[in-house]
Amino acid sequence: MLVELDRESDLPLYLQISNQIRERIHTGDLAVGSKLPPERRLAAMLGVNRTTIVTAYRELAADGLVEGHVGRGTVVADPDPDTGQSSNHQQIPWSQLFTSTTEVMNDPLLRDTTMISSRPDVISLATGIPSPELYPIELIRGLLDEALHTDGQALLQHCPTEGYWPLRSSLGDWMAGDGKPVDPENVLVVAGSQQGLYLLARTLLDPDDLVVIESPTYLGALQVFRAAGARLLPIPVDSNGMRVGLLEDLLARRRPKLIYTLPSFQNPSGGTMNLDRRRRLLDLAERYRIPIIEDDPYSVLRYEGPALPTLHAMDQRGIVIHLSTFSKILFPGFRIGWIAGPQPILKRLALMKQIVDLDTNPLAQWAVWALLDRGHLREHVEELQSIYPYRRDLMLEALQRHCTGLLQWNRPHGGFYIWARLTDGLRARDLLPEAARFGVSVAPGESFHVDDEGESTLRLNFTLPAAEEIDEGIRRLAGAIESLRSLRGTDDRKAREAVTPIV
Repeated sequence: MLVELDRESDLPLYLQISNQIRERIHTGDLAVGSKLPPERRLAAMLGVNRTTIVTAYRELAADGLVEGHVGRGTVVADPDPDTGQSSNHQQIPWSQLFTSTTEVMNDPLLRDTTMISSRPDVISLATGIPSPELYPIELIRGLLDEALHTDGQALLQHCPTEGYWPLRSSLGDWMAGDGKPVDPENVLVVAGSQQGLYLLARTLLDPDDLVVIESPTYLGALQVFRAAGARLLPIPVDSNGMRVGLLEDLLARRRPKLIYTLPSFQNPSGGTMNLDRRRRLLDLAERYRIPIIEDDPYSVLRYEGPALPTLHAMDQRGIVIHLSTFSKILFPGFRIGWIAGPQPILKRLALMKQIVDLDTNPLAQWAVWALLDRGHLREHVEELQSIYPYRRDLMLEALQRHCTGLLQWNRPHGGFYIWARLTDGLRARDLLPEAARFGVSVAPGESFHVDDEGESTLRLNFTLPAAEEIDEGIRRLAGAIESLRSLRGTDDRKAREAVTPIV
């Protein structure tokens, strides 16, 4: 539940909380029967005293908006039995009008993580974005000034749906560095890779189509494919990427429409598909005539070891659709990504994109083109390749110092993330409010899994926190894990001491 507090306001915190929940009930965002977070959990997430939450809930109960139920907690109240309307006099039952797609997108664990990470007193190890302090802001300011002075009128109008031609050409050159020239006609500029995934799902998938997907995998892909009504076939990953041998067994029995993979520095596990598995995956896709969506936001962020060719560069049969973005190496706010693939799919994707947003921001496209064309982007990536491994090593050292015996973790060779596992059977979702109380946020691993798996796993981002925050963030995480262990020990002890009837 997203609640934003203004601690400088004269309005008491409990009223800020109750007012925002009241507004969400009025708008239908919180439907009748929706369960509010437990008082202690919401207090930890917001960094307030539990009494503040109790008072806020009492305000709502006094207005007839919520009610407490034994075993269910606090829920949004049912309609008034005398009037047939909800107690807030809402005229339109918005929650009854929402499509089933919106239910697929409803992830309370994700919302809680986002809310905790946004608190100013929290060190976020959860959010998958690059370091804001490394954004080339002055360079971008100069480029945008130049663009507006030289061609401002044109760049503030629409551009072709397929993208700004000079950028498409530069993207073809950028990808040629991987060993395979790409015709600009085979490039579609999109508003970030998330839009690219959405367009691919809307263009290629009908409800109940089968999609092979790694597990764990990128959360945004899970959301997009589920929203499309696809049925997901999970293939586990290890340090060498997708376990292609298991995929081969699956393809002998099932006929999926797509294979989705992040072969390089996978999100969230950090693993990289080795060359042998890449070859085997391409062979399988060709044999069974199944297109591959290669999601590739991190491959340029390699910190050690030899570079591996992308699946797109290795593809000789036109079966790979390559998806990438500048959100991980520049900044996410520009929303510039691209799709490279065969002409038939790109033409249909362009038609779908025209329905969604007409075109991608021309001014941002021009700026990214200038960064590529003048060599600035390559220089910026080289800077990231020197800074991010240092931060990764700082986090690995901090984990060794503070979390030995509490966590197990890997050592990624690139990308953004360290993948960790809680010991002693602890669950990451239980750690979330305790971590918030200690002033740190992490991404619970179960959100990245297809099925109810990964309860003990965590994703830790080493690129977002400043170098001086990393040790403190891991120290806080260790404190939260120790506290959760203590709480669980108390619960276990109480359970052992309880009187068990003889029957």
